[in-house]
Amino acid sequence: MTDALPDELADSSVAGLTDEFPDQLTEDFDRAVDAYLRDLLAAEAKPWTDGLAVRLTDRAGDRVGELLADLRDSLTGGKRLRPAFCHWGFVGVDGTPPGDTAVRAAAALELLHTFALVHDDVMDGSSSRRGAPALHATLLARHTDRGWRGDARRFGEGLAVLVGDLAFTLAHRIAAGLPDSAARTWHQMCTELVVGQHLDMLGSATGERDADYATSVATLKSGRYTVVRPLQLGACLAGGSGSLVATYAEYGGPLGVAFQLRDDLLGAFGDSAATGKPVGEDLREGRPTLLLAVAAERAGPADRRLLDRVGDPDLDEGEVAALTGVLRRTGADVEVEQQVKLAVDRALLALERAPVHPRAVPALRALAEEAAWRQR
Repeated sequence: MTDALPDELADSSVAGLTDEFPDQLTEDFDRAVDAYLRDLLAAEAKPWTDGLAVRLTDRAGDRVGELLADLRDSLTGGKRLRPAFCHWGFVGVDGTPPGDTAVRAAAALELLHTFALVHDDVMDGSSSRRGAPALHATLLARHTDRGWRGDARRFGEGLAVLVGDLAFTLAHRIAAGLPDSAARTWHQMCTELVVGQHLDMLGSATGERDADYATSVATLKSGRYTVVRPLQLGACLAGGSGSLVATYAEYGGPLGVAFQLRDDLLGAFGDSAATGKPVGEDLREGRPTLLLAVAAERAGPADRRLLDRVGDPDLDEGEVAALTGVLRRTGADVEVEQQVKLAVDRALLALERAPVHPRAVPALRALAEEAAWRQR
């Protein structure tokens, strides 16, 4: 498999991106990333379906095709924030539009994100993602509908893990071709993502309600992975200076935390039709969030007894509503909203002082608004 762009894009400087409105630049870049992913998966399927990689029966080849189709379906939808930050991190160096290497890096980010989401849904037992059944739930239903043998739940989770593993493998194959500075950033990001997930799961298991702990998880799982490292990846690909790479951390660090805090607020108070996830899932999982840390610190005896139910996977809608009532009574929701605003203010102040090319500044401001104030 070659990492070259699709033929129709290879000579377009991805970019043929000139001085159009930032939204158009982002849309063009997204289309290039989607085209690259589409061609990547098609090329990956060909050796298996044509019997070139390993000689397979038609039935075995079809089942490999299902694996790749499941990955392709898992890549659809989403906010594409990480590619956007990579794109504008590149433009912020000297105003030059990103080229083929940036498209490949952004595609790797999307594959890595798909790996993380698929595995996260298995770890958390989440039943839905982006308004549709989570992959492991889809695979469970496939097992049941086809009357296959064995435990349908274990089958669904096991195959979902393999789809995530394939996404991770393809992401690293792409990343292996990145320049050294970008590759170092990539590997740091992957390690931070795993450590953040590790701390998140431990925090759920131990009932962690410390605000600093919650912020550490948000920084690793979201601050670095969603904003800082994609920005720095773009900067490294464009030959950005060390000072700009550091400045991107000053902008992206607080913004990434704001992104996670918004996610926590939406998880407790959002509209599941908009978010694509059941409201109250974080409460059933007992995730170590700032919302719960603030509520635990401020709650009186009666509300503390209610908070003791956090982490029970069998909470019904009434019990979830009672817990969100505690979050409101203690003012945890207001406090976290204030922290979102403060984090965005810090990010925008860092951007104002940063040696970022003027062409990227409006888009980075808009991305800050989107990340912090989104409704899904």
